[in-house]
Amino acid sequence: MNVELLTLVDRMQAILSGFIALLPNMVLALLVFAIFFFVARIIKKVVRNLTRDRRQARNLGMVLGRLAQGTTILVGFLLPC
Repeated sequence: MNVELLTLVDRMQAILSGFIALLPNMVLALLVFAIFFFVARIIKKVVRNLTRDRRQARNLGMVLGRLAQGTTILVGFLLPC
Protein backbone atom coordinates (compact mmCIF):
# COMPACT_ATOMS: atom_id res chain seq x y z
CA MET A 1 0.00 0.00 0.00
CA ASN A 2 2.84 2.40 0.86
CA VAL A 3 4.57 1.71 -2.48
CA GLU A 4 1.36 2.55 -4.37
CA LEU A 5 1.07 5.84 -2.51
CA LEU A 6 4.66 6.77 -3.35
CA THR A 7 4.05 5.90 -7.00
CA LEU A 8 0.94 8.08 -7.00
CA VAL A 9 2.84 10.99 -5.45
CA ASP A 10 5.65 10.62 -8.02
CA ARG A 11 3.17 10.64 -10.89
CA MET A 12 1.38 13.70 -9.51
CA GLN A 13 4.70 15.53 -9.20
CA ALA A 14 5.58 14.60 -12.79
CA ILE A 15 2.21 15.90 -14.03
CA LEU A 16 2.63 19.14 -12.08
CA SER A 17 6.19 19.60 -13.39
CA GLY A 18 5.01 19.05 -16.95
CA PHE A 19 2.18 21.53 -16.50
CA ILE A 20 4.54 24.17 -15.11
CA ALA A 21 6.95 23.59 -17.99
CA LEU A 22 4.14 24.11 -20.56
CA LEU A 23 2.63 27.14 -18.82
CA PRO A 24 4.63 29.78 -20.76
CA ASN A 25 3.59 28.16 -24.05
CA MET A 26 -0.07 28.18 -23.00
CA VAL A 27 0.11 31.84 -22.02
CA LEU A 28 1.73 32.71 -25.35
CA ALA A 29 -0.92 30.74 -27.25
CA LEU A 30 -3.70 32.56 -25.40
CA LEU A 31 -2.07 35.89 -26.16
CA VAL A 32 -1.79 35.09 -29.88
CA PHE A 33 -5.41 33.90 -29.93
CA ALA A 34 -6.58 37.09 -28.18
CA ILE A 35 -4.74 39.23 -30.73
CA PHE A 36 -6.34 37.33 -33.61
CA PHE A 37 -9.74 37.60 -31.92
CA PHE A 38 -9.52 41.40 -31.72
CA VAL A 39 -8.17 41.66 -35.26
CA ALA A 40 -11.13 39.54 -36.41
CA ARG A 41 -13.57 41.94 -34.74
CA ILE A 42 -11.92 44.87 -36.50
CA ILE A 43 -12.07 43.08 -39.87
CA LYS A 44 -15.76 42.33 -39.33
CA LYS A 45 -16.49 46.00 -38.59
CA VAL A 46 -14.54 47.14 -41.64
CA VAL A 47 -16.40 44.77 -43.96
CA ARG A 48 -19.76 45.81 -42.50
CA ASN A 49 -18.88 49.50 -42.83
CA LEU A 50 -17.88 49.06 -46.46
CA THR A 51 -21.31 47.68 -47.31
CA ARG A 52 -23.35 49.79 -44.90
CA ASP A 53 -24.24 52.49 -47.43
CA ARG A 54 -25.56 50.07 -50.02
CA ARG A 55 -29.02 48.86 -49.08
CA GLN A 56 -28.91 45.62 -51.05
CA ALA A 57 -25.40 44.71 -49.87
CA ARG A 58 -26.07 45.00 -46.13
CA ASN A 59 -26.90 41.35 -45.63
CA LEU A 60 -24.01 40.33 -47.83
CA GLY A 61 -21.74 42.57 -45.77
CA MET A 62 -22.92 40.95 -42.56
CA VAL A 63 -22.32 37.48 -43.96
CA LEU A 64 -18.91 38.38 -45.35
CA GLY A 65 -17.99 40.10 -42.10
CA ARG A 66 -18.90 37.05 -40.05
CA LEU A 67 -17.10 34.78 -42.49
CA ALA A 68 -13.95 36.93 -42.30
CA GLN A 69 -14.20 36.98 -38.51
CA GLY A 70 -14.64 33.23 -38.29
CA THR A 71 -11.75 32.57 -40.66
CA THR A 72 -9.45 34.90 -38.75
CA ILE A 73 -10.36 33.32 -35.41
CA LEU A 74 -9.81 29.84 -36.88
CA VAL A 75 -6.35 30.83 -38.14
CA GLY A 76 -5.57 32.35 -34.75
CA PHE A 77 -6.68 29.15 -33.04
CA LEU A 78 -4.61 26.87 -35.30
CA LEU A 79 -1.50 29.06 -35.51
CA PRO A 80 -0.08 28.41 -31.99
CA CYS A 81 -0.23 24.65 -32.52
